[in-house]
Parts: sequence; structure tokens; C-alpha cells
Amino acid sequence: MADERDVGNRVKDGIIGVIRGTGEVAQAAIETVSETAQAAVRATGATGGAVAGLAASAVKGAIDAVGDVSGELTETAVDSVETAVDGAARVGAKVGSVTKGAVIGAVRGTKEAGGEVIGAAQETASGAVREASELGADITTAAVGAVEGAIEAAKELGVSAEEAGSAAATGAIDAASDISAAAARRVRWAVEGTIKGVRVVAQTAVGRGESEEDG
Repeated sequence: MADERDVGNRVKDGIIGVIRGTGEVAQAAIETVSETAQAAVRATGATGGAVAGLAASAVKGAIDAVGDVSGELTETAVDSVETAVDGAARVGAKVGSVTKGAVIGAVRGTKEAGGEVIGAAQETASGAVREASELGADITTAAVGAVEGAIEAAKELGVSAEEAGSAAATGAIDAASDISAAAARRVRWAVEGTIKGVRVVAQTAVGRGESEEDG
């Protein structure tokens, strides 16, 4: 039975290996995180909050991995501004890729374990956004990645992409609200609307409305 720390370490090691071999940050993150999260959820039969915990660990491992590799890239590319900027851009994109992969894997694993897919999308998105926040990553990018992952997994599994995307949006907004009201509003603005051709409507009143505090 895989515990959360083991999941994070496996994701980290896997992503570092792939990035060093191919230099592809985003795709490596999506594939490695989704495969590891899927295997962990399936193996443990995790549901509800346990799924969120496994997904958050996968997100942490992935962000740690890309951070480690990007540090090495930056050190070796100090003399090339163009290379350094390109490296930074790819690392910036990692958060969305990571949360997308975590949601895809957790939803797949939940389906295989006979669990409730829509609830898994919501719990995973929530856990992923919380972990991204704790690691100082951009939560808006993380939230959008989570919704994209829920939609992709739902389409693959033959369940409602609208329901899955909206559930993930709800989880992401609720997680952001634990940070601040302004964070919840920013995330809501980012995840509601049409994403990947699917209409996403969050099932929560959190983050609705405007405030002069927004910045």
C-alpha cells in the first residue's frame, strides 16, 4: 500500500528522469503524475479526502522535481539570457501540467477502484490547489490545470465532462477561499466559462462578486 510520501517521491524521481532524458517539462509532468497518482489510488482504493491527499503529494513531488531540474538548468545557462528565460517559462508552465496530471490520474484510479468519479475530481482539484499554494506556486494556473484534467479524464471515461469540470472548479475555488477571499475570486474568474470546449459552472457561491481588495 502506497503512502503519500512514497507517491511524492516516485513522482519526483520519475519526472527528473524524464526531463533529463528529453528536456520536456510539461509533458513529462502530466504523464508521470497521472500514472503515479492513478496507480496509488487504484492500489489503496482511496476515496474522498484520501484521494485529495494522494493527489497533493503527487503535485508536491512534481513541483519539487521541476524545481530541482530548473535550478540545474539555470546554473548551466547563466551565460545565455535566452536559454534562461526559456527555462523559466517552462518551469512556470509546470504548475498547470502538474495539477492536470494529478487530477487525470486520480480520477482514472478512482474509476478503476469503483469510486465516485465526480467527487474525486472535486477532492483532487482542492488538494492540488492547496498544495500549490503551500509551495508558493501560482494557484490560478494550478486551478485551470485541475479543471482541464477533470474534463480530459471525464471524456476518456465516458462521464459528464461538464459535471467533472464544474466539480473540479468548485474544489479549486473552495481551496482558494482558505487562502483569502481575493484568491477565491481570482480562481473563480479563471475557471468559470468555457474550458476545452466545455461549459464550466462552479457549484459554490464562494468567490462571487467584486471587491476593491482584488489586485
